[in-house]
Amino acid sequence: MTELHLGNVLSGMFPPSPKWSVDDIPDLTGKVAIVTDSFPFNSIIDAPCGNVGIGKETCKQLLLKGGTVWLSARSRSKAEEAINELKKETGKAALFLGLELSDLNAVKESAERFKSQASALHILICNAAVWGPPVEQLSAQGYDLQFGVNVLGHLLFINQLLPLLKSTSNSLTETRIIWVASSGNYFSKAPVNYDNLTDTETRKKMATLDLYSQSKFITVMLGYHLAKLLEEDQSSNVICMALDPGNIKSELYRNNWFILYPIPRGALTQLFAATAPEAVQYNGKYLRPWARLAEPHSQTKNVAEQQKMWDYCMVALQGYK
Repeated sequence: MTELHLGNVLSGMFPPSPKWSVDDIPDLTGKVAIVTDSFPFNSIIDAPCGNVGIGKETCKQLLLKGGTVWLSARSRSKAEEAINELKKETGKAALFLGLELSDLNAVKESAERFKSQASALHILICNAAVWGPPVEQLSAQGYDLQFGVNVLGHLLFINQLLPLLKSTSNSLTETRIIWVASSGNYFSKAPVNYDNLTDTETRKKMATLDLYSQSKFITVMLGYHLAKLLEEDQSSNVICMALDPGNIKSELYRNNWFILYPIPRGALTQLFAATAPEAVQYNGKYLRPWARLAEPHSQTKNVAEQQKMWDYCMVALQGYK
């Protein structure tokens, strides 16, 4: 890790007091949002949904400001539990959207199901992640699980919903894609070794947390590339940002030894990116705690590597788009 990357990591671990708060979220009446769920660190089996951690807090604040919120989850029963809790806390009811990010077929079905029930989408928050599962675990299509969930699953979900995001936007009102990464991107080796993305002996020799860092490095890299493509599309007004929510005391990092901050702080940066009028200027940017502009791993900005990874993912998603 370079001195510059270390400085960015430490700035994210020890951020100054936030200058922006949930009180600054504008009225979201008429706005439609999706918040994807999270997985626990050790398995995708019996994973929690948005009823714990940053996902639930994000849904809560969007509901309090009048937004229509779709809470994605692998489990209907856990989603209903979350929806009931949110109703008690906000007086508003979130909507359930089944989503299994580790299976591309299921991701496509989920997006199609949403499009059949909704005519608009203003905010897509790709909040879900799997962190540190056993290296033996793979996605349904045979990819490294962390790459499959954190990258491929979300990228397919984004691509499936992009036409709706575009049609919802207009010259005066942008729609937003918020792709949650982490400070893990600074710890990844660059460039990406593509042998580590599938079930190879090379990948099996890697530490599972290195595979996590790799997935977040790729998330930031693709976020940059997607933002550039959106900016070049003059027919719509969609923006994309990647961000680090911080070291948060959530289900995802439940055994993490890092200094941890309360869950409401973890939702702050993505709520800023998703709702703040002033965040419009940050298309193609990277944010860190708490709602501050930052620089990710320098190699995430390598344009040739961005294109190479994008092309690899587009081939992987063929047949599902």
